[in-house]
Amino acid sequence: MKLTKTLLRTLIKEELLREFELEGDFAPGTQVWWYPTERVVKTRASSGKKYIDYDRVERTGVVEDLFTARGTAGAAIVRDEEGNSHEIPVAELNLSPLESAMVTA
Repeated sequence: MKLTKTLLRTLIKEELLREFELEGDFAPGTQVWWYPTERVVKTRASSGKKYIDYDRVERTGVVEDLFTARGTAGAAIVRDEEGNSHEIPVAELNLSPLESAMVTA
């Protein structure tokens, strides 16, 4: 099989489309995951002093509405498990949960 320029472009395009989720993948009713950082107050073991740290937490919810503006990335209104509504950019949403090693890094 000869590797031509058009074949190579087609293979790269298919691989990129398979790898990245697009706005069209996030239809209303779709289960999604996102990983915001939360502010946490921790205590140092040696001195007992309190300090502020940020931990990445896993959130899950269902897309209620999807909106886009011309020339900008889209955003989704997502209702989480507790019933709260969040406006989240589509770039931060995932269609499947990430590996735990990636979340803690």
